[in-house]
Amino acid sequence: MILFLYGGDTYRSQKKLDDIKAKFLRDIDPSGLNLQQLDGGAADPDEIRTALRASPFLAAKRLVVIKDLIVSAKKKKGEALPELLDAVPEETILVLHEREGAEELEGSPAYEKLKGGKFYPEFRPMGPNEVPAWISQEAKSRGVTFSKEAMAAYVSGAGNDAWNIANELDAMTAYAGASGRTEIGIDAVRACARTQVEESVFDLLDAIGTKRAGAAAGLLDRLLLQGESEVALLSRLLGHVRGLLVASELSVSGEASKDRLARELGIHPFAASKLLSQSRHHKLGDLERLFVWLVDADEKLKQGGWPKPRMALDLFLSELMK
Repeated sequence: MILFLYGGDTYRSQKKLDDIKAKFLRDIDPSGLNLQQLDGGAADPDEIRTALRASPFLAAKRLVVIKDLIVSAKKKKGEALPELLDAVPEETILVLHEREGAEELEGSPAYEKLKGGKFYPEFRPMGPNEVPAWISQEAKSRGVTFSKEAMAAYVSGAGNDAWNIANELDAMTAYAGASGRTEIGIDAVRACARTQVEESVFDLLDAIGTKRAGAAAGLLDRLLLQGESEVALLSRLLGHVRGLLVASELSVSGEASKDRLARELGIHPFAASKLLSQSRHHKLGDLERLFVWLVDADEKLKQGGWPKPRMALDLFLSELMK
């Protein structure tokens, strides 16, 4: 039997590998004598062949795990791999664990042989619509949940690096547990997650959404002092104004709801609810004008067309209050 785990999201593929090994040790060989792990970059074909052909010792099966065999194989070894895969005996479970995805593995003789089989789907980095559900699932596995406010705040700045998210979830779980809670609140997010800059960005976007130009100007100063770039900030403003524009369009057409907006933008419903609330501070025509202005300003900024990059942000605040 061959099990093939591959893809750029190595946290989730490693977790699946850990589950496979745990099940083997629980159900087949508690002694661990029949579990062998090899480094695919260092092992030669003879060593791999010996590992695959060895007979189980006082157990029905052997489990052989080989990491990064395909991606690190030299051409000669790569050509030999399909033959090795054909020769895996019935009493051996072979797990091939690759840290690369289909694009990087494409063209390898072994991958060409494996890709048509019934294996686990490629562990690709998660998209924005997948992250919230996965975070909720990971939190549940740690015995905690998120408040709506904390989830919205965290998801907005969490990204999709599963290793980083898992580490931050561990920290937030411990923070909540120290207070005897099983719910992660906004305080835990602010204390444990990589959100100091993000928190200021959230405040900035709230100020923009509610047309508080003075507060927004102060927050821009703080963010620039923290090392944020004008290009990154203008991009965030562009995304937020786009969200406000879509919310306003839905409201005008009588189709506004947080669930509809969440689907349209691929965001958490709580964040969609905030956008709908903020959009009421703006006229649709003003948001259309702001969006076009930001698209032009963003392109000009990336091409170095502003005498000083900060000028683009200051002029945006002036446009906001027209």
